[in-house]
Amino acid sequence: MNAVLALAKRNSLCYFRDRGAVFFSLMAVLIVVMLYLLFLRNMLIDSYPDTPGMGNLVDAWVLSGILGIVPVTTSAGALQTLVTDRESGRIRDFLVTPMSPAAFAAGNIISTFVVGIVMSAVTLAICLVYLYATGCPLSVTGAAASAILLIPSALSASIIMYAICSFIRTSGAFSGLFVVVSVLIGFLCGIYMPMGTMPSAMQTIGTLVPASHMGAVFRNLLAGEAMDEAFLGAPAETVDAFRSDMGFDLFLGGFQFDAATSLLYVLGITAVFFAVAVAMVARKR
Repeated sequence: MNAVLALAKRNSLCYFRDRGAVFFSLMAVLIVVMLYLLFLRNMLIDSYPDTPGMGNLVDAWVLSGILGIVPVTTSAGALQTLVTDRESGRIRDFLVTPMSPAAFAAGNIISTFVVGIVMSAVTLAICLVYLYATGCPLSVTGAAASAILLIPSALSASIIMYAICSFIRTSGAFSGLFVVVSVLIGFLCGIYMPMGTMPSAMQTIGTLVPASHMGAVFRNLLAGEAMDEAFLGAPAETVDAFRSDMGFDLFLGGFQFDAATSLLYVLGITAVFFAVAVAMVARKR
């Protein structure tokens, strides 16, 4: 256990001491914020000219979506150390130790989880302060539940990204993967454009991504009050269409996910990727 924690501490310090890694791991968030402020916000508000409070609603919508992707991009950034160790050969020093494959994977995952949870907590704090300052209706229960759900969100992202990076052997390949993940995750989670405006195939792929489910859960918790206020008295059909288009509700075929089934799906996919990660470490010993 001491070896696992020592490995986790070493990797975490390597990430936070590299300011460039921290900055670029938030690249997807910066892209979302820029696109939202320059284009998406006014477009969404203008799409509902007769809906009061739409500004608060779309603010809460995009910030909730950002909470879903922050663990993914920061986890990917934290795993640069793993790839660098593999490329330089330092990883052999760890693989010849008595650490089991599961313990080695756990040490790397814990460090990645720490990075993901810290960066997610900071992001949540900034989101809550902004929404409160702009007068967006928020519930204490929703904010508290969001804080708790940062744990499975960060854990899922850290395990999945670790399993994916287990196949990466060079820094060049990692850089390419990181750019693809940083850009693609915003589309798949329905942040760069609403989920309902994407082709059906892209909607299906996006629904399969665990981060999309966490984004949907955060939207319902943080933007639910603003949506109820904006659509007060509106027909149920209008509200349902908005929820589907904006990614509050996710569908796979004819099945609709609720918060519980989304979390179960995320945990199930995470368990599969953890098994893949352990198998990859065991194969390389």
